[in-house]
Formats: sequence, C-alpha cells, structure tokens
Amino acid sequence: MTGSSFALSTVDLPGAQGSFSLRRPASSALKRRRYGGGVSLPSGLVVSSEDSIRFALAEALLLCGVAPVLASNLEQAAPLVTAYDFDFVLCQDSLPDGKYPELLLLKQASHHYSAMIVVSSTGNWPEYFEAIDLGAEDYLAYPLIPGELPRIIRASLAQRSSIASFASAD
Repeated sequence: MTGSSFALSTVDLPGAQGSFSLRRPASSALKRRRYGGGVSLPSGLVVSSEDSIRFALAEALLLCGVAPVLASNLEQAAPLVTAYDFDFVLCQDSLPDGKYPELLLLKQASHHYSAMIVVSSTGNWPEYFEAIDLGAEDYLAYPLIPGELPRIIRASLAQRSSIASFASAD
C-alpha cells in the first residue's frame, strides 16, 4: 500500500493518558467527519481502572478507525468529559473512585451529545436496565462479542451526525 492511501491523525488532549498517532485506511467504513471546516477522526474516551480492559477497548477503537483517549478513573475522566465533545464515552461500570452515573451526569450537564456506553464484567439484566434508564446509550458485557463494538460505534456516530445535521438546519 502507498502512503497516500492512509490517513494520519494525532490525538493529544491535556489531562489524557498519552497521545496516539494512528494510521488507518483512508477508505475506512467509519469516514472522517467535518467539524466547522476542519476534518477530524471520530473520538472516544475510554475509562477503566483495569489496564487489560482499557487497552483492549483502545485497540478495538483503533481497529474501528476511532481515536481513543484513555483515563483510569473518574478523577482523570471528569475534566475530559466536560471539556471535550467526544463522539462517545466507554466507561467501566465501577471504578475505584466512583461509578459511571457520576460521569454520565457530568456529560449530560456539559450538553455534549456523546453517547455513554457502559462496560461491565458482570453483564446482568438489572444493571443493563439501570444504565439505560440513567441515560446510557448502551451496555456491553466484557469480554466483548466480536462485532458488537463496531456496530454500536457506527450507530452512535450515525445518530450524532443526525443530531448535528438537525441542529445546523436551524
């Protein structure tokens, strides 16, 4: 493959754990979108206290053509979710310094349209319904079923694009 068939993006946000330079096929199923004249990759905040889960989710996002930003607790994630308009937030259900509803409330108060996707290693029905009732867009049991995260990402990005189109029509 030639270098021209790849798009290069770098994500470096203050307060985030690291930055990512990623190459992905320019013809990826998840197209780059325009924000106010600029071009940007979809972005997702991954919040998990477990390294294995956090890095597995980041790797899955990279494979989907999404730029991940990582946080390992609510203290790191809170300023990010209020300051940046991520396309979606993947958050572990329980963290050492709190639970996902706290982050969900911060996200809702910031008036960002990012989807909250709760990730749980227990994956039981009462927790699923609680997350949806609190405003989460989806609830995933970890380990993930192959294909489940890309499906949810595509649906979330399509919904976000529809909201942005509707808002710009006003």
